Order: sequence, then structure tokens, then C-alpha cells
Amino acid sequence: MRRYTYFLMSLLLGSHVVLAENSLNALSQEALYKNWLVSRCIGKSTDLEKTKQDAFRSASAYLELSKLPMDAFEQGEKLAEQYANKNSQGSVQGTYYTLDCLSLQNASEAETIFERYSK
Repeated sequence: MRRYTYFLMSLLLGSHVVLAENSLNALSQEALYKNWLVSRCIGKSTDLEKTKQDAFRSASAYLELSKLPMDAFEQGEKLAEQYANKNSQGSVQGTYYTLDCLSLQNASEAETIFERYSK
């Protein structure tokens, strides 16, 4: 009975991995690149090791599917670092690292890098 339960659990968990991979394959090259930027930024801005590792693993998944040259990612790494170190302020006192990282996907610098290397 226990073996059967483990077998079913592995099938269920494995199907989620396949679904996630298929949904990533449906993304455009631009979306893959911008999601990579955000993931790298979040990984660089957090002080929680678990979140950092998760963000970097996510970035790796996007990188694996990208057809852009490595130069695009080297440029993007610098940009992600800049956004991770921004010190945005809001009406509520505290940090806004996630806000800064999410704004990276709409940044003109990110668009410029993508356009330069996607041709």
C-alpha cells in the first residue's frame, strides 16, 4: 500500500513539473528574458537563503529555454544588480525590493538589452 501511495505521489508531482515546463515553453523569448531578470533581481535582493535559491533556480529554468546569446545575460546581470540595490521609498516605511525587481521587466534598459541581442 505504501509503495502504491509513493508511486501515485511521484506521478502527481511529476505531472506538475511537466506542466510547468510546458508553460515555460509557451513563453516568448522576451518573456523568458524578462522573467529571468526579475528572478535574478529577487535572488540578489533577498536575505532569505531559501528564497534566494528558489529565485536563482527559477532564473536557471528561464535561461535554459532562452535562445539569446550569453552577452544579453551578462548585461542583464548588471541591470538586475542595479535594481536589487535600489532604495525605493513608499508611503509605508520599509523595503520595496520586490517592487523594484518587478519594475525591472518594464524598464527601458531591459527592453534595450533584449532588442540588441534578439536580432
